[in-house]
Amino acid sequence: MNDFSRKKMFMEELGYIITQLIEEEQENAVEEILKHVFESIMKIEREQFISTNNSKPNKCNGFYKRMARVINHYFEIKVPRDRLGYFRPIFLDYLRDKEAQMDELAFKMYVKGLSTRDIESIFKEVYSQSYSASRITAMAKEFEVVRQEWLERRLCESYYFLYIDAIRLNVRRDTVEKECFYTVIGVRKDLRRDILGVYNIPQESAEGWRSVFSDLKRRGLNKVLMVISDELSGIEEVTREYYPGALHQFCIAHKKRNLRKKIRLSDREEFERDLKELFRVGDSSYSIEQAKKSLETFIIKWQKKYRWIRRKFNSNNVECYFSYLKFPYMIQTMIYTTNTVERLNKSIRKSTRNKNSFPTPDSALTLVCAALMEIEEKTYSYPVTAFASCREVLDNMLAKLRHN
Repeated sequence: MNDFSRKKMFMEELGYIITQLIEEEQENAVEEILKHVFESIMKIEREQFISTNNSKPNKCNGFYKRMARVINHYFEIKVPRDRLGYFRPIFLDYLRDKEAQMDELAFKMYVKGLSTRDIESIFKEVYSQSYSASRITAMAKEFEVVRQEWLERRLCESYYFLYIDAIRLNVRRDTVEKECFYTVIGVRKDLRRDILGVYNIPQESAEGWRSVFSDLKRRGLNKVLMVISDELSGIEEVTREYYPGALHQFCIAHKKRNLRKKIRLSDREEFERDLKELFRVGDSSYSIEQAKKSLETFIIKWQKKYRWIRRKFNSNNVECYFSYLKFPYMIQTMIYTTNTVERLNKSIRKSTRNKNSFPTPDSALTLVCAALMEIEEKTYSYPVTAFASCREVLDNMLAKLRHN
């Protein structure tokens, strides 16, 4: 029997089955039709395989059963096999791809913040098939390999700026407590952004920051113009240790916010005007020397009402409040705050808000990294054009830094 005759026979058989199903008005007629279509396609595949691969004597050898997911339902199909065990239906690969897509969908739902119970419920309702929590947990475990490769990847040698900020998550270590997960973002010389790493530091310390900068150094980062962060314990000291030529900028947005909280409502409007004047941006004539004098004037004025005001400004690191003034005025609003990372953290919170707590720090890190990797792929592939106007200036500043 030639190929044409075989195909004709299969099609006639399939046509008869479809007609019967429609005439009998079976409840699951559509699924049954698809099942027979799939099985017929694979039968034709087997016939062609055996007829064209005749170097060794081979024959059809019945079927084996497996589950397939089609039209939102699972059902059992018969997969043809050969006696020598060489035949693999191409169509079966298509079904496997569909199953892999469903796994990917489940994991994405998990990353978006749905609980394993929510995902199981959705799959039960939409696909008439439960999706076990253990399967999602297993996928998260498999993702750890991908996560580790991403966290270990090689970095660019130079970055203009590093932004560091934290998200606080409930993590269990015997008891449940909030812990900080710090994200580090770098602005590259081609003006694109990289998420350089995520670091769990339960207690801020110089030693904790040494582990962060040591990791960045090990992965290839040798030069950076400025690090932007909150006034974190030990960070400015460690920045100088690992990147001696780099400047450090404390986040002014957070500084203003923390100061305002302690001011009476009746004083707040005037206080905010003074803060805006003190941390002036976009003014090329405003220098660090002027800013230092303005700070002293600001403190003298407000400590009459609020004696604690001087203590809120570290006299040993005054320049870290005004390092942004050493850069072109056009980009100062972008480098005197960690808002870049804060916006990123808001996206992460959407994924974690349904989690009361994480069973381990590692499980928290997995979810945070999965969310960040998706954001990096979708959003951070584009350059930050706002830096383009002063790119040459930044390159010259980098060139003057020695390799550390």
